[in-house]
Amino acid sequence: MTIWLVIYQNLIPEFITTVMMICGGIGSNPALICSYSIVCTFLLRVIWHISILIHGLGHVLSIVIIDRDPSFINTTNILEHRTLSAIFRSLIPFAPIFVPSIENSDYPWVDVGRSTSTSIRFKALGGILFNGIAVGLVPLANSLIMSIDRHPDEFIVGFVINTFVGANLLVIFSSLSDLVAVVTGEATCFNCGNFGFVGKRLVSDDRSLLPARVIDIFKTMGCETEIRGEQAGGGVVFAQDRADRVVFVGTKVVNRKRQNLTQSLEAAFAPVRNQAMRAGAQAVDAAIVGVWHYRYATSSLPAIVETHWHEWMPARTAAVWRFDRGKWVGDRQTVNHRITHNGDFDAWVLFGDPIENADLGLWLERVLHTPNSTLGDSPKIAGMMDLLITQGMWGASLRLAYQLTVAKSIEEAFGGKSPAKAAPNNAPSELEIGDWAAIAEGIFVRHQEAILLPSAKSMLELSPPQVHQLERDLLAALSQHHSIGTWNDSDRSAFVKTAVDVFFHHNPYQATKLFMSRAKGSFGLVTASTLNPDSLVLSAWGQPIATGFNVRDDYMVYASEPAAVDAVLSDIPRSYRLDLEQKGGEIAWVGVDRITIYSMPADRELLGVELAQRWIPLQGNAYILPPTTNAEDPVEHDIQEIPQVLQSIATSWGDPASFNRQSADYLAELLIAKAKSWDRRQRATIDIKLDRVATDRSVDLLITGVESSLWLGERFAQDLITICPALKVATISANQVLRKLPSDSNRLHLGQNSIVLAISQSGQTFPTLQATHAFEELRRQGSIGEIFVMTGEICSLMGTAIEQYYYPASSFTRRIFINGSGRRTAEPTTVAVAAAQATLTELLLYLAKRLRQSFPGQNGAFEMTLTAANLETLDRIKAEFVDLSVVPIVGTTASGETSNSSVHRQLLRSGRNWALHVTETPLVWGIHALYIAISAGFKVPLVQTIANSMFALAHVPIPGLLLPAIVLADVLIYIFGPWFWTLGLRYFQGRPLLARMGKRTLVIGDVPWVHQLLKVYVSKLFSLSYGIASLDVHGANPQDHMLHHFGHRVVRGSLIFLGIPDGRRDKLHKEYESAVIMTGKQANGVRNINAGAEIIALGHNPAIFVPKGSANAQQGFQDTIVLPSAPIVASDGSILEELRESRFGSFERLLASYVLFWALSKQVASFPLLRYQHWKSQSRTRIMTTAAPVAR
Repeated sequence: MTIWLVIYQNLIPEFITTVMMICGGIGSNPALICSYSIVCTFLLRVIWHISILIHGLGHVLSIVIIDRDPSFINTTNILEHRTLSAIFRSLIPFAPIFVPSIENSDYPWVDVGRSTSTSIRFKALGGILFNGIAVGLVPLANSLIMSIDRHPDEFIVGFVINTFVGANLLVIFSSLSDLVAVVTGEATCFNCGNFGFVGKRLVSDDRSLLPARVIDIFKTMGCETEIRGEQAGGGVVFAQDRADRVVFVGTKVVNRKRQNLTQSLEAAFAPVRNQAMRAGAQAVDAAIVGVWHYRYATSSLPAIVETHWHEWMPARTAAVWRFDRGKWVGDRQTVNHRITHNGDFDAWVLFGDPIENADLGLWLERVLHTPNSTLGDSPKIAGMMDLLITQGMWGASLRLAYQLTVAKSIEEAFGGKSPAKAAPNNAPSELEIGDWAAIAEGIFVRHQEAILLPSAKSMLELSPPQVHQLERDLLAALSQHHSIGTWNDSDRSAFVKTAVDVFFHHNPYQATKLFMSRAKGSFGLVTASTLNPDSLVLSAWGQPIATGFNVRDDYMVYASEPAAVDAVLSDIPRSYRLDLEQKGGEIAWVGVDRITIYSMPADRELLGVELAQRWIPLQGNAYILPPTTNAEDPVEHDIQEIPQVLQSIATSWGDPASFNRQSADYLAELLIAKAKSWDRRQRATIDIKLDRVATDRSVDLLITGVESSLWLGERFAQDLITICPALKVATISANQVLRKLPSDSNRLHLGQNSIVLAISQSGQTFPTLQATHAFEELRRQGSIGEIFVMTGEICSLMGTAIEQYYYPASSFTRRIFINGSGRRTAEPTTVAVAAAQATLTELLLYLAKRLRQSFPGQNGAFEMTLTAANLETLDRIKAEFVDLSVVPIVGTTASGETSNSSVHRQLLRSGRNWALHVTETPLVWGIHALYIAISAGFKVPLVQTIANSMFALAHVPIPGLLLPAIVLADVLIYIFGPWFWTLGLRYFQGRPLLARMGKRTLVIGDVPWVHQLLKVYVSKLFSLSYGIASLDVHGANPQDHMLHHFGHRVVRGSLIFLGIPDGRRDKLHKEYESAVIMTGKQANGVRNINAGAEIIALGHNPAIFVPKGSANAQQGFQDTIVLPSAPIVASDGSILEELRESRFGSFERLLASYVLFWALSKQVASFPLLRYQHWKSQSRTRIMTTAAPVAR
């Protein structure tokens, strides 16, 4: 219907004028029609532009007031970037005029100015408010006109008033970008990860808590970190209050479903910082420290209270001792500790046993005398930091010492009962601990001058004899206290010794070391304390943390997502990255220009020479790829880059020195050695006349991964077995690997010569990364032969796991395959899958050629089924694949130029046609709402208005008997209007009339690996769609179970997408082709009132294409798309055809499906008022960063 209106949009003002004249009784006088039509049409066009002008003026004045920028008042902004000449031309009758939702050109727009979430909402309301005021003034204007002695023409007055009201209301309702901005607080114009910054404050920085350059760094890192989850987030920065005490200033947000977390968080954080500064907070001179966290909820629901950062005890003032500039200083400081955490905190070892975090939380409430209502695991870590950070504080030191030495069980804090909310609190009271602290303070003051070494620069450089004397005096004094005097001597001695130790040593760094040494779970942990405002403590154990240093500008950044570090530093000279070792665990104490790393397995701090080979230069490094550019539509951008990426993969595999070829050569050498051993065993069994027995052999090649990577690996494994039937290849989910390895590695059937290939696009998918660590350990032990990994880029955590270093002079391990797609932000993945498939194809054919060359005999290696001629044929198909197949499908060439092929246009057209099904319901709802507003608001019900006009033209009254029928007709339109509009809409758009109304179901039918990938792809494209315009997505194999799974669920309007194999070359694939076509026919046969499913068939055989209306249209396909293919020649065998289909034919269908479904989702996502970002999901988990339950 929209297309139809575009054609006739120039006539809309004239049509509206004619209808209003007929309703006003002018239609009975032909002379008046001629004179009034010209005047009224001109007036309608003028009034329409005045309404738009009022709207633009409202935006401009609101922006001027909020931004305090008078320069914004100018003609361009008031006219909303329309030209006066265009406006004047549109006043001519039948001339083009802007009509919302129909006009194809750009909407009128005004720049948003300075943007925060609140200011955007007020600015967006400005235009709507002015139109509303204009409508409200109409009654006043009407009364003034009617008070004039000489009444003007009543029809003209009524026409102007009704047109003015209608035009302003239409501008309000059609101001889609304004309404979206009011709801979301986001606009540019009106039309789970850790990361942070520690740096010096530059002369060029302003005195704000976060200078503009740091905010820019936050936004850059935030955009990269979003792929780990963006359900909620928080940010915090150090500041100083009026008394020069260090405090935290921070905020948290729970992200709305379709908002961007980086924008939402900064929009909320900026006012908090500004308010803090108005209250007296000021920047810390020592350093700028910002800590952020993006959350994907695991242990509790997304909520402000569960969002990171976390603190257990609120900020409080306490007596703190510190050694500053050669002397002791004791004063009252603000004490506050906050943490952010990725991973899972399961338990902490206390009193010799692991205490699960639920009981630990109840225990902390009693020990710290601070209740906490959070449910998640991470807040308990914050409580532990309140307990463990004790340096310079006698009260906190004595409290910790009691729990570490005197208390014998967790039940002691609960009056001897099991942990429970209702149990009593028997932990030492705050008053009691205060008494102990007062005694300790007095003893310490007497010893403080002598307790440090003469040349000491910190309170850690102690004189052992003086420490022992302090312990003796403190023990004697505390033993006089009534509560401590009842303890036995060993408890008192251990209590005092521990209290003294933690008083001097337990800063955030040492406290984190103790915490991590007893913790159970996985941790990407950041600890910040007001007692150390120029440093942070970072911990990585089972979760990644990368650090980066900008030597030139004196700052460091850290992030759970290494790409976030690279995005900030990749263009800056003298910048380096260092990734913490997450397998064994490392703890880093970082400042502006320093880093100290503690190795948990080695239980010591690492030396500089040990870290030297781990520093990764981010410039001039062949191992580091530049960050990918951000696109407005990442899915479209990724699809368009597929030819370029596939061409670069082919080039890489043609270079013997490339990383891929080096790794492939090493893998081929291992397989050749296996083949020789296998051949010797086979010959031996023949010589002694025994059956060939190989069933007891261990797995030769095990392929692992999750989701898309696993499905591609499974297809690769099947094809490798097709080529080498005697090669024992297995595939398994990485989650299952983690489940089976700890209990019994034999269940994986691995032997000392087994090879493992782990596949992960990001190189850090949690289960695959952990499995890689486990397999690498088995390799070191000699339990398996070798492990290879395949990732999107060479620099990855999985590469690090297999001991690949990334400084320029480091050698290549020859165990990494790179698909060359790099880092991709779009969750509906396209180019990454395409690159992995192409890389695996290259690897498959290269291994086959090497094995054939090494075993030229008829049987070949592992009973190889392909001849040298077969391999040459496959090589030729591969060489032609990009230009012959990919470019016409994708619509771009390998050089990035547009290729406007007929196939690409047809794919787009088919996708957009199906989008009309999805957007039908909201469009019909809008049409019916508009009908009710007009007919009820202006009292012009459709049937009655038409009847009145017809009988008026005939100069006869409406018969009385006919009136009830006319009224009933209008009532029926009100009740069944949506169905009437649906039929009309489908008729104008040329779609099936009798399909069911409402949400559509899509069933994708193709071979398993293709329909699995497409089901996930389409689901993610619609993950943020509105329920009124969405799809239910399913997938099945049409050669197998599709009919049984979905035949009984086919209804009128079901959408079925069939991928049909090419059956022109051999009998077996002809059967496959016929099976899919039969499935389509059977689905098409499920009909009601002669309507059924709508089927699109996609394949290579032109025989599937039957023009509409043809007498031979037996397949029942409503649309057929024939992909380009090479000329048909005689087949070289079924094995060759099977590989042609699995490596190329099905791959072509996958790429074509990417284009079609992208076009579908793009159009749905662009529907007015229902727009969403189709390239991401609500949780934004592009990477699996948490263990699946089966792997725990």
